Amino acid sequence: MDIKKLDQLAYAKLFLIIIYLVGILGMVYYRTIFSSLTPFNLIAAAALLFYFHKPKDKTLFQFIVFVGCAGFAIELYGVQTGKLFGYYQYGQSLGWKINGTPPIIGLNWVVLTYCTAMMVHSIRLSIYLKSLIAALLMVIFDYFIELYAAHADFWYWQNDQIPLQNFVAWFIFGFFFNLLFFNFKFETKNPFAFFLYSIQLLFFIILNLHYHFFHVA
Repeated sequence: MDIKKLDQLAYAKLFLIIIYLVGILGMVYYRTIFSSLTPFNLIAAAALLFYFHKPKDKTLFQFIVFVGCAGFAIELYGVQTGKLFGYYQYGQSLGWKINGTPPIIGLNWVVLTYCTAMMVHSIRLSIYLKSLIAALLMVIFDYFIELYAAHADFWYWQNDQIPLQNFVAWFIFGFFFNLLFFNFKFETKNPFAFFLYSIQLLFFIILNLHYHFFHVA
């Protein structure tokens, strides 16, 4: 990676650090307003993430479209039937919805799959083992979101109970999406992927700690 690209990476990381620090304060003191900005935050993060993916070709586009559409489809089916993740419904924070499911959730599947796959991409293991590790990283991330989801008006579980079924489904779909990623055989490294995953995970860990220790209404 050349000097110019390193400078861009540093600025992008600094930008996200500022955004998420402001986001933490905003979610603590102005939760309703800042929760509604979640779709814009996800789009901005995805734009930065894929900016650092080289080379950009139709393969990357195909991956984004397929996982995005598949992710939205399973969420749509899950909301309508309760058969995949358990019974839940979306709130208002993720924006416009189609039959109760916000399309932006498909982008969330794309970003999380890409980040976790990139994190294990260079490990010398079979694609099946790498997909298992990446899927576990996705479940860990989902766990911390789930603990805060209702508070942020993301989604709500029946009887306020997060079913084990949800995490099992996340692991299964995460495994197959990551396996798809490795079958695309991207010849690239994206140094922004690990940073984005880490800062988003830390964001939700901090919010959970604040909420569960101080329980600000």
